[in-house]
Amino acid sequence: MRRPTKIPSSPKILKRSQLTDEFVQLYAVAQRMDDGLGIQLVRSGDIYALQVELSPKAIQRAVAANPAFDVDKVTYELARYDPTTITLTTFPLNLASHSRHFLTPKYRKIRSIAFEGYGDIFASIGDVSLEFADLPLGFVRDMFAGFGVNYEYRFIIEELERRASATSIVMSEYFESKLDGDVVHLTYDAFDRWRRALRRSHNTTVAFANRSKSVYLRGQVEKELGLVSGPRIAATPVDELGDSLAEALALPGRKRPIGAATATVASARSGSTKLAAGEQAELLDLNREIELLTLEQLIARLEDHLATNHNEAFWQRFFADNPFILRLAFGLPIAIFGEQVAVGGTKFDGSGGKIADYVVRAGHFGNLAIVEIKTPQTPLLEGRTYRGEVHAPTKQLSGAITQVLDQRYQLQTSIDHRKVSSGVYDVFSFAMQGLVIAGRDPTAPAERKSFELLRNGLKDVTVVTFDELLAKLRALHEFLGTSEDGPGAVITEAGVGTS
Repeated sequence: MRRPTKIPSSPKILKRSQLTDEFVQLYAVAQRMDDGLGIQLVRSGDIYALQVELSPKAIQRAVAANPAFDVDKVTYELARYDPTTITLTTFPLNLASHSRHFLTPKYRKIRSIAFEGYGDIFASIGDVSLEFADLPLGFVRDMFAGFGVNYEYRFIIEELERRASATSIVMSEYFESKLDGDVVHLTYDAFDRWRRALRRSHNTTVAFANRSKSVYLRGQVEKELGLVSGPRIAATPVDELGDSLAEALALPGRKRPIGAATATVASARSGSTKLAAGEQAELLDLNREIELLTLEQLIARLEDHLATNHNEAFWQRFFADNPFILRLAFGLPIAIFGEQVAVGGTKFDGSGGKIADYVVRAGHFGNLAIVEIKTPQTPLLEGRTYRGEVHAPTKQLSGAITQVLDQRYQLQTSIDHRKVSSGVYDVFSFAMQGLVIAGRDPTAPAERKSFELLRNGLKDVTVVTFDELLAKLRALHEFLGTSEDGPGAVITEAGVGTS
């Protein structure tokens, strides 16, 4: 088994005066032509290190860009190679001498990226190689570029810093990724999957924009010069080009459908009623990529909101803006029939009216359902056991369940009158279901058991936690995010909302 990779707490700074034969052995020096910046390969004990060697021209450039540049206050160590574990640890630096960030870390928090099984500088017998051409795709291989990830994949670093508070990354040969303190052990497969997903999304977006520009210019040229060659395409105002992608992200039933601004759709508008197989596949791919990106944004927003103590009004607005999540909770297509709906119960003096957070139309038959939204902080079970290892539901949870049942009863008894009064006749109360969204997942085994026994014993009310909704979103994203060689999928009943 591989020896665990040890990440230095901070790159060791070796000043020029410390480079004595007794401390290190100088193996090789590489030099950049434009500014004379050098990188030395030195050895100290069993560890080999790459260190930056400043030239007068590089210092001159650095001072011109940043008058506060101080040779004694910058980092010089760029990488470290441990032959005993066959691990290359890089310390990504900005090595552009004309930049005011010269010799500062590339990233806000992450200081090191280690590669298990990579970076053997003695791969060729008798030769020292500083090419690092075998580093995985997506990582900077040129040491004069300072290592790190390619710029287009910087979002991976930013997300690891933001969500995992990571300061070090170990690209691992193990089967599973994990977070160990502030060190992220990330499998090569996971990074490559993320890299390919970002690349596909980038290519799709660029192609999308290029087609939109072409459609716009064709219409403009025909209009300006009075040309008619083939089906006429209406000239699109330039401001609408930037809106086309936002239009493509719209929720069916709430805004405009996906893909409305593609060149293929433009050709369909011109009178063509048939799409080639390749164009159909293109639209499906575009649909899938946009849904993936929007799902990622929705998951990130939900995670951020769960970390904050929001009130019920906030969560009611959140689900109104993102009804797609409610579709996942019900497990069948729904449409929001109304928010803060009066369901009945009004007394003769006008008091006692019952208000439901949401009334939704579930399935294809117009059958109504009632949704009650609590908060993630709502306690679900009593802390003290009732008997043995049985935990009773809290009054907040039992009250929410009873409230939904009472609202259902009130609506069932008054629905005929309300249908006539409102002029809406295509809704029914055959077998009205209730949904309560509240709390977080119980953690203790006894609490989990009690919670499952309770909610599975309910006949007409489903209780779902906020953690379960987040897990459903993640599972859907994982399903849609299969590799290009695997099966694809398209969300047919719902898009993803905004908030």
